[in-house]
Amino acid sequence: MTQKKAPERVQRRIEMNEPYNHLGVLLIILLVCVSILTAQEVPEEVKAMAGTYTGSWSIFGLDQKGTIVKKMSWTDVLVAQNPVVQDGQAYVTTIDNMVFEGNIPPQKMTGKEGYFLNEDGSLGDYFMEMAGQTSKMIKIDQDVWTYTSPVNPYEYSILGFTNVLFAKHVLVKVITREDEGETHRISRMTTVHWTGKDNKEQWIQFISLQGIHRR
Repeated sequence: MTQKKAPERVQRRIEMNEPYNHLGVLLIILLVCVSILTAQEVPEEVKAMAGTYTGSWSIFGLDQKGTIVKKMSWTDVLVAQNPVVQDGQAYVTTIDNMVFEGNIPPQKMTGKEGYFLNEDGSLGDYFMEMAGQTSKMIKIDQDVWTYTSPVNPYEYSILGFTNVLFAKHVLVKVITREDEGETHRISRMTTVHWTGKDNKEQWIQFISLQGIHRR
């Protein structure tokens, strides 16, 4: 069977459009190349965060006698993985499996940890995100970080307080190199202003959380 040629007018249009078709292909290739060249490499500081961390933790609070006591303790295994640059952040994804003392069932929490990026692509503020909350940490010395945050209302009962007027956390993390590994020592100081049963205002400052992570 012989192949019919396109009408002369159609053939002429095809020949006229041929350069534009080639130009479109070249434009697509150019855009792909630009995308590859401008894709930002994951910073070494973020890559170094990947690993498995094992820890032990305790929360402290007020008992009925007004004494600071241990309220709960747990161990955990946190896996930090998949370093990535995305949406103005460079971070690792975290999965934390926690096993509690007593009758509290195990819990699994996911989050991310890393840096906000400045407009020039350099590292900005350090952050942690877990349970839908994001905390920015400030570096105050070599391997020393801190942040402040309000005490969430759901924490009041855990810490042993009612009628809270003011409550603030201040957390400090110090990283050390021990026994060829890395250790993160974390303490959280909490200040609370509340009204007691006699309607008398009271204030207290105490260590409400202490923990450690090793890898």
